[in-house]
Amino acid sequence: MANPSQEEAARLGRDDAPEAIEMARAGSPMYPIVTIADGADHREQTTGFHKRWWRQFDEDWPAGVREAYNEAFTKELAAAKVAVVELQFDGAEGKWTNVGVVDLDQWEPTFPFDPESTGWIRQDPRSRVGWRRRSMLRKMFSRKDKKKAEPA
Repeated sequence: MANPSQEEAARLGRDDAPEAIEMARAGSPMYPIVTIADGADHREQTTGFHKRWWRQFDEDWPAGVREAYNEAFTKELAAAKVAVVELQFDGAEGKWTNVGVVDLDQWEPTFPFDPESTGWIRQDPRSRVGWRRRSMLRKMFSRKDKKKAEPA
């Protein structure tokens, strides 16, 4: 099978984005990251992204084609306020990566993150930083947001 062109790869990325956005929006109430690709098993997931993510490596797509797919996919998700999270595992059987999505309307990162500059985050699943539910009360009572009136 021939590799797709950069234009075809970008179209495939845009085509796969709605499914990932839907999965992020429907996500778990207790866990922010919804897995859309399993790096340990070709057959574990059936999302369009998972199939094409593995296909990139199985067919050894050129770097430009991989970048076109990933960039188009990520841009569509960023426009919908969904971040892509790459979880990098290191276990007894070796290293692998799972890819998930997070709905940024429901969850906020506890680490510096600018979704305008990148919608793709690499995260160690054992890391102490992560995600928390967005909270209006947290914003209202945040100490850093309070500005004390200075005497004139």
